[in-house]
Amino acid sequence: MNLKYKKKYNRLKRCVKNCVVENSSVGDVLCFLQAELAAGREERMYLIERLMFHEGLERNPLPRNNFMGDGDEALFKKKIGTRNKSTTLMQKKKNSMFPINLNNLLVHSLGEIIPVNPNFHCAYWIYPVGYVATRIYAHPKDPRKKCVFTCKILNNAGIPQFQIIPDNDLDSVFFGETASACHEGLLKAIQQSLKDSVKLSFDVKGELFFGLSNIKIQSLIKGDPGFKFCANFRGFDIHRETNLFEDQDPSLCFEALQLLINNSLRAKEK
Repeated sequence: MNLKYKKKYNRLKRCVKNCVVENSSVGDVLCFLQAELAAGREERMYLIERLMFHEGLERNPLPRNNFMGDGDEALFKKKIGTRNKSTTLMQKKKNSMFPINLNNLLVHSLGEIIPVNPNFHCAYWIYPVGYVATRIYAHPKDPRKKCVFTCKILNNAGIPQFQIIPDNDLDSVFFGETASACHEGLLKAIQQSLKDSVKLSFDVKGELFFGLSNIKIQSLIKGDPGFKFCANFRGFDIHRETNLFEDQDPSLCFEALQLLINNSLRAKEK
């Protein structure tokens, strides 16, 4: 009997030893992957920042006739297959323009206008479904650090869903049915991170944070075939929410926010 239990004991001992060695190996792999992930995030931050702020980096200037259909071809070729081919070519031509560098904003996809649904446009703004842009701003948990935010407009069962996603903190996603709701959530998180050390007065500017107020983006939206069918849309109001230049607005620009924080701290010390 003792020999039987001894064999079981040795077998269990080997199993435990193998588990310990395996867990140690898995821990080493996880540490390595975490280091690789951190390095990848830093590299991505560097590349995006360089892309946004380096002068003359736009290698795909906007063609003048990006949204003009092939008129002659449409007149002479009535077949559905030809029309589909023309649409595909135009879509490829449209996609080749992206990403578009707009100083502190990088637009990856313009998306598609849904004119039949009034939820995706109002009197002054149009919200294309599938719109994706990235912007550098302050991290919501540490406003002194830069963070790349991905701004998205999605279709949530016929209702627009706006998202602001921090690149290195997927647990802190800001979303809502309006762009301003997302932007307000981000600004509140930044204020909470600063706690009582500094009290900042922010102006919520959701559409500006998403880049929808940019003249180039508005021009591309006007070129979408569904633009003229947006019944409630009256026209982009370029004077709305533009009291400051973007690079001077602390609710949009990282550098302007840091300047505001520093000035507020100095004023508090006095």
